[in-house]
Amino acid sequence: MMASASTELERKLIERISRDGPITFRDFMQAALYDPDLGYYNTERLKIGATGDYYTSSNVHPAFGAVLARAFVELWPSSAEPLTIVEFGAGTGRLASDVLFAMRDEHAAVFQRLSYVIIETSPAMRERQRDTLAAFADCARWCELEEIERAPVTGIVFSNEFVDALPVHCVRFKGGAITERYLTVTRDEPARLTLAWGEPSNKRLTSYVDRIGVSLREDQVIEINLDAVDWLARIARGLRRGFLMTIDYGDVAQLLWAPDRSSGTLRSFHKHRLIGSPFERIGEQDITASVNFTALTEYGRDVGFEVFSYERQTAFLIRMGLIDRIASERNAADSLDDLKERLAVKNLFVPGGISDSFRVLVQRR
Repeated sequence: MMASASTELERKLIERISRDGPITFRDFMQAALYDPDLGYYNTERLKIGATGDYYTSSNVHPAFGAVLARAFVELWPSSAEPLTIVEFGAGTGRLASDVLFAMRDEHAAVFQRLSYVIIETSPAMRERQRDTLAAFADCARWCELEEIERAPVTGIVFSNEFVDALPVHCVRFKGGAITERYLTVTRDEPARLTLAWGEPSNKRLTSYVDRIGVSLREDQVIEINLDAVDWLARIARGLRRGFLMTIDYGDVAQLLWAPDRSSGTLRSFHKHRLIGSPFERIGEQDITASVNFTALTEYGRDVGFEVFSYERQTAFLIRMGLIDRIASERNAADSLDDLKERLAVKNLFVPGGISDSFRVLVQRR
């Protein structure tokens, strides 16, 4: 299974499995992305942008952050009431910076009573974010999720391409039941990681499939994000009143679990290339799975969230004035830089552009 040269993290996982036994794919993905020393998101190498492994909408153009700022203001119409914005997984901090600049320059009344909170698990990313947001030291702060669970906020919690990076269980429908993917090690010398199927590690996996209610075909593989369900419950404890906005790559379950997606939605990226296996360059490439928005809405209801809106990111950006923002810019013929900026921002909403496969879910509590 493993064709590429082993990494230090792979050797660490082999040692763990040899000592303690097989691990679920979910635990493998957790280690590959978030191991404190060797996980992808906790290493110093830049992941986002031209020199990284992938782009996000917020790295295409500052207009994305400005549009988000407008959306937040529309969700929070009373500028007299203090607004707390909580962002999960802020990456380089560029989106936070764009939102805050737009708030300051275009929505001054809200900005004056604004607190911007970032919840970020990666120490390397937190340092980049602090540098990026130095101009907003008075209103930006960092905390752990436990802090807002203890002292709930009133405001807007949002994430942009965060949920798709939570570790997922990988299961297969076989003989009318589900089995789960595990990782074990070969008997070869040197040992390498290999795959095996076994009984579900958690009864919640079966209840999740039953609750979603989409018929699966024999041997169909799907991903189940129990971490996202748990995250929703924790957000509900930390948000006294307000909105939860989830922006991510994904769709409803009927499409994600359709017969033509028999192998699931797992993807890996390295230097802007789609990689065929999540088991190459372990700890050195991104691993992601499409977000099941049906699950977010279903399990959200359990913890007090109602759906306020759900739409394609393209429609959301246009509704929030992206086209008007482009039209108000200077003539693109003025300079090459102007042309590049216009082409970049257009990529946020044209068919086939970066927004085409993204959804925006707003839930209210």
